[in-house]
Amino acid sequence: MKKLLTVLLAILMVTMLSACSSNKEESGKTELELVTSLDQAILTLSTGKCDAIALDGTTAENYVAQSDGQFAMSGVNFDLSIYGDYEGNVAAAKKGETTLMSVVNECINTATANNYYTLWTAIAKVQSGTEDEDALAIVGDTPIYNGIAVDDTYNYLLDTTDLVKPNLDLSNATGVLANILKKGVMSIATSPDYPAAEFITEDGTVYGCEMMLAKYVADCLGVALKIETMDFNAVLTAVDTGKVDIAFSGFGWKADRAEAFELSVGYVGDDSVTYHTLIVPADQADNYHSLSDFVGKHIVAQASSLQQMYVEDQIIALEN
Repeated sequence: MKKLLTVLLAILMVTMLSACSSNKEESGKTELELVTSLDQAILTLSTGKCDAIALDGTTAENYVAQSDGQFAMSGVNFDLSIYGDYEGNVAAAKKGETTLMSVVNECINTATANNYYTLWTAIAKVQSGTEDEDALAIVGDTPIYNGIAVDDTYNYLLDTTDLVKPNLDLSNATGVLANILKKGVMSIATSPDYPAAEFITEDGTVYGCEMMLAKYVADCLGVALKIETMDFNAVLTAVDTGKVDIAFSGFGWKADRAEAFELSVGYVGDDSVTYHTLIVPADQADNYHSLSDFVGKHIVAQASSLQQMYVEDQIIALEN
């Protein structure tokens, strides 16, 4: 009798485990893990603890190239057309700081109209080791400022002496803009893990085309620049709490961001098509042909990033 009970119990346990496994497969629930830095995401993928990482295309290509064949592009991209027309990255200020953002927009428009941001992007690509043929062609004999000593005003980022600047009317400055002019410093927040927009060298030097843009804006205002580096998910909080004046950190336009913050006009540094995708282990790349193939997988994205929104809207939404 005891032996019979043991056999029956074993059969019951196998049946239950089988049912659990079947239910899990049928549910097709996608696991979206949010991390504070891309380094965490890469570690998760490299140790086999997730199936894919959602990234912007340029960053994805960089990580694949540096992985020694461990990672591969999935070849599946997110559909950006469903979000309407927007282009490039945007700066973010505290909600209601329209005077500050109006001035920042004038600076951005002048920089883009004169192709400065295109040059800064090419320079930053060379500095970060993510250069391509177009970037090398643009830089040419242009100095990349590596030889200029680092100081408190970040002059090593960019010499704007001979650059065209907007004719700003600062006579009626209010709010954060008035405080910037009064203290003579514009403080910004950034997460320096997004080359070529912003990155940090081993010696702690902050570079990047968005940092050059921030330096240009500070110079247009006639103030010094102060850069505060932090995790990506802390950047907007720093703006909202007044720890910094404005954020330049690879932000794309999102509806929730536009509701909670003042966002600048977009700025684009090159003519390549902006795309967002997923990278996977190289030996699994052939398993993915559409976004539906990622349903039920364990996907990692940076918290509060565009890629988080894309996974939620375009993969997790497919579960239903």
